[in-house]
Amino acid sequence: MRTTTILELAVCTVTDKPAAEEARRSAMAAVRTYAGFVSWRALTALEQGDMIADLVEWADKASADAAAAKVQVDPAFAPYMSAISGVTLMQHFETQDTI
Repeated sequence: MRTTTILELAVCTVTDKPAAEEARRSAMAAVRTYAGFVSWRALTALEQGDMIADLVEWADKASADAAAAKVQVDPAFAPYMSAISGVTLMQHFETQDTI
């Protein structure tokens, strides 16, 4: 049986990577309670010192959209949002195949 989920990829720049990563851990703890949340992989660029990325998996697009609205008002996300100086990419992808 094939299960389709939504992957949200956010690639961002930060001015203080250690502070951003600490704030991200708090945000990750909060999002675990969001409806439709599946997983969150926190990524840190090796070649570009000010770049981080988040790969968040949602059960469906409606859950991803609801979460996008919720993080704007969730106090647990405020420090992480403040730590981000720029967004290079923010996109949702439907899973196709996994090996």
